[in-house]
Amino acid sequence: MNKKGVSPIIATLLLIVIAVAAAVVTYAFVTGFIGTSSGAAGSQGSMSFDTYSIDTAGANVTVYLRNTGTKALNLAAASGAAVYIDGVAQATFSMAALPGGTDNELAVGEVDAMVITPVAPVLTAGAHQLRVVAADGTPLQISIVK
Repeated sequence: MNKKGVSPIIATLLLIVIAVAAAVVTYAFVTGFIGTSSGAAGSQGSMSFDTYSIDTAGANVTVYLRNTGTKALNLAAASGAAVYIDGVAQATFSMAALPGGTDNELAVGEVDAMVITPVAPVLTAGAHQLRVVAADGTPLQISIVK
C-alpha cells in the first residue's frame, strides 16, 4: 500500500486560506451593501401635528406643526410648499411663528402655527382631509373635523 495523500500541515493551511478568502469576500459584500443603503438616506424631513383649530365660521384653519425630522422644512408657498383640503389646493396659507420660531421655516424640533384660509368660503360640518407638503416634498396628512 503505497498511496500518497496531502499532508495534514498542507491540508490545514489550505483550509485557513479558504476561510480567510471567504471572510474577505463577505466583508466586501456587507460593507458595500451598508454603504449604499445608508448613504442615500441622508437627512430626512418629517412632520407631525400637535393640534388644530377651526374658527366658528369655518373661514380659517390653524394647524400646529412640529418638525420631527433631521432637517429644517420650508413651508413658504413661494418656495413650492403646498396645502390641500379634501384634495383641493389652497392658495392662502401662511406660517405664524411661535415665540422662538421663524416664519416659513420649521427648524428641527420646532413647533409653529400654520393658518389656512380655505378656497371655499366656509368649511362644512364633518371630517376633512388636510395635507401639508413642504417645499422638499415632505408630506403630512391628517383628518380634521369641524
